[in-house]
Amino acid sequence: MAPRAAALAVAPPPQLPGLPDPPGHLPAIHYERSPGAATAPLPREYRRHEPEKTVLYQIVREHLETFLTRPWLNGGPGYPRFIEEEFRGYLDCGLLSRGFSRLRCPTCGFERLVALSCKCRAVCPSCAARRTNDTAARLVDGLLPAVPYRQWVLSFPFDLRFSLARSPALFGKVVGTFLGIVFAWQRHRGRRLGIADGQTGSVTFLQRFGGALNCHPHAHAVIPDGLFVPPPAGTGPLTFVRLPSPTDEEIALLTQRIARRLTALARRTLGEDGEELGDDDEEQAVLRHDLASALTPPLRRGQTIPMPSISFFPPPAKPLSAVVNGFSLHAARTVDEYDRDGLERLCRYGRRSPFSQERLSLLPDGRVVYKLAKPWPGPTGRTELVLDPIDFLRRLAALIPAPFVNMVRYHGVFANRSRHRSQLPVPPPSRWAEPSDPTAPCTGPATAAGAANHDQEHAEPPPALPPPPLPARRRRTPWATLLRRVFDVDALSCSNCLTPMVVLAFITDVKVLGKILAHLGLPTSPPPIAPPRLPIEHELPLDEEQDAADDDYAPAPRTRFPPAPS
Repeated sequence: MAPRAAALAVAPPPQLPGLPDPPGHLPAIHYERSPGAATAPLPREYRRHEPEKTVLYQIVREHLETFLTRPWLNGGPGYPRFIEEEFRGYLDCGLLSRGFSRLRCPTCGFERLVALSCKCRAVCPSCAARRTNDTAARLVDGLLPAVPYRQWVLSFPFDLRFSLARSPALFGKVVGTFLGIVFAWQRHRGRRLGIADGQTGSVTFLQRFGGALNCHPHAHAVIPDGLFVPPPAGTGPLTFVRLPSPTDEEIALLTQRIARRLTALARRTLGEDGEELGDDDEEQAVLRHDLASALTPPLRRGQTIPMPSISFFPPPAKPLSAVVNGFSLHAARTVDEYDRDGLERLCRYGRRSPFSQERLSLLPDGRVVYKLAKPWPGPTGRTELVLDPIDFLRRLAALIPAPFVNMVRYHGVFANRSRHRSQLPVPPPSRWAEPSDPTAPCTGPATAAGAANHDQEHAEPPPALPPPPLPARRRRTPWATLLRRVFDVDALSCSNCLTPMVVLAFITDVKVLGKILAHLGLPTSPPPIAPPRLPIEHELPLDEEQDAADDDYAPAPRTRFPPAPS
């Protein structure tokens, strides 16, 4: 990466009396590499996060083979391929023995090794956090204009959640119908205020999880709190007109309309009995079973609670929210037009990971403890979940989205095919944008002041500038930029002299990896994966006598697992 150019030239301090003036032939002194760099705190030093030392890595490494083998022992077809690839990819993520990029400082020769990532969608906390921050940065910096926004959160009845979790097409159709109702309501309010052709849009985050490792499909929609009005001539940027805030009565009526329309849509698609037309193939049987088990939070031993129903969710005593027949709508969260950091936090929340790695721990007997962010609503007020490791992996598998399914949807003026998207107001410049090229001519106040000193009568008109080239399509925010933006960690700066480092090579060859890591005294192979541990009833007899004894005496089947090998 090239060094960041100097973007701000600060005038030298005034000379004290009696000191000679500086020579005029010396170049101007730049005190800051970028605006505010002199007063900003120094970035923290980059350190590898070492996933192999976390509790999650230990659970997956010790129980993955057992988790994948259990469906075959029960006569099932096993998990889909994308589930196994998700877990195995996480075991290779962030390990130097699986590949790394080699960085070197051109000034002092300091070198750094940065491990490669797996790019998983749900299981890997590091890759999920990278995807979350990349999506939020791309939306705030390149799409969402500086207007007020409101978050609309729609939850579905318990009887409908299983069908939404297993059918992405139905989930998208239901969310599209919900947004169409909200858009029509906004346009109707705009026509009452004299806005004839108002346009709106939404960036919707589809979530499959709840706060207790449960499968809870719902939608977070970020919608402008107003309408975009096209210009009279049809060309030019859109003008934003803010609408009044909704009232509790309007939210209640809107929720009733949403519940009525979505209930009719579900009946047309699923039938009166709630069974979806066209069942999945046999490869999805095990995953469907895990989805059904993950709909409710795990219970303690001997504890029973009634299944969720309409009466199980009482109407919340919150402003701008309503519950009708199990459909819950909440629209109280707003973001001001100048609060770009708040808008980015809102987008991160909608795209967040399904669980928090920091709240995981292990008991001495090997069970998994997951602390809840807030007490679970109910008479017991549980603050943590205690799970068997296999049950924990089953719940994670139920939260993994299917491949080629977009969890961020764009509607209205924010859709790719919208004719109004190119007319949206340009978002304000981000403070994380890279400074401009230092070789470009200065066009600031100094140039204007200098031009004023010339003779205006003999000044020639400036030549016509060619049109600026179209910006390249942005795909992803650079990894180092995200680290600096979120964690204030500059991974591409030298720890000794703060000089930007350059990438020498991306190394994935096993022999080369082994030589470099062995020279540095680092592990040359990943931690071994524990073999599958079969339940007691599936253990094979060792000889014919044991086989005959099993024929004479067959104890009751047990699900206890032998202790893990040391």
